[in-house]
Amino acid sequence: MDGPSGRVHPWGQFSGSPKIMPIISRLARQPRSFTRGLLIGGAAFAAAFLVRWMAGPAALPFPTFFLAVLFTAVCAGWQAALGVTILSFGAVWYFFLPPFQLLQLTEPDGVISLGFFLLVCLAQIWLVETLHRAAAEVVRSRERIAALLQQERHLYHELQHRVANSIQSLASILSIQASAITDPEDASQALADAVQRLLGVAAVHRRLHDPELSGSSLAEAMDGLIRDLLRSVGREDISIEVACTVPPLDPTVANLVAMIVAEATMNSIKHGFAGRPGGRLSIALHQDAGENILTIADNGLGLAPHGSTTGPRLGTTIMRGFADRLEGSFVLEPAPYGGAQVRVNFPSSATSSGRPR
Repeated sequence: MDGPSGRVHPWGQFSGSPKIMPIISRLARQPRSFTRGLLIGGAAFAAAFLVRWMAGPAALPFPTFFLAVLFTAVCAGWQAALGVTILSFGAVWYFFLPPFQLLQLTEPDGVISLGFFLLVCLAQIWLVETLHRAAAEVVRSRERIAALLQQERHLYHELQHRVANSIQSLASILSIQASAITDPEDASQALADAVQRLLGVAAVHRRLHDPELSGSSLAEAMDGLIRDLLRSVGREDISIEVACTVPPLDPTVANLVAMIVAEATMNSIKHGFAGRPGGRLSIALHQDAGENILTIADNGLGLAPHGSTTGPRLGTTIMRGFADRLEGSFVLEPAPYGGAQVRVNFPSSATSSGRPR
């Protein structure tokens, strides 16, 4: 079986064998019940006794009973086979070992013969039971490997989807940024911003590797993402608070949320904390009234004065675009304790059961 990487799994040839695996699977899945064991064991013993009786006194006493014990062990389990062994032991002793039809033994031949018979029967039972358990383990291992391969394929395709979406988003961002360039100085700044956004996308994919992020796992991923971004620009003096209390998010939704957080973080560093030592970033994601509410707040310089003619910044345009893809709303507003705050409300149906546009 080929995995996403094109490598043949070491179990591939074995698990695909047309001869071995069906036998092993049938052996491992043999149903075992008292009634079934009683019927199979009784029939096997009766057949062995009848054949041996018809063979006459000159025939060897044991072979048919060996086969009966072996057949029962394979088809009905060790308990039924042990019952057949006991019945066969008594039948051989009474009917087929001299003196016949007397519970007496000639010594030492009779004792040795019965001892040998008992030892071989028990060895057969032990061997078949060992093989049965080994076969069951092989089947379980094969099923686990098949499940892991299926999960690997799912993760591979999910990763492809995430990377394609991120590249598409990045291409759109760079296109918007390129259209705003009017002079060489703008081009230099745009190139620097593009590098930071590439680093942000890389950080998002490094941190959001879990296909179902929720609650503390999502908070941990977000915390790591923001610390990566702060470390990349040398602003480890900014403290972080992250709180997430949402059910599992669809991977695409988690990716878009992370991109908004990354963009808001870079905006805070670039505009809110410019020229200021230290600072605080607070990120929260929770549910309220059927909506997921994402807030990213800083205690930086705050928004541009009312009436400013600078127009919307590129970062705001990018975050609004991500919010639209979440079918949500985007607001940039003053933070409750000074600074600026980004708030994105999007449907709570954007969990593991739903995928945004």
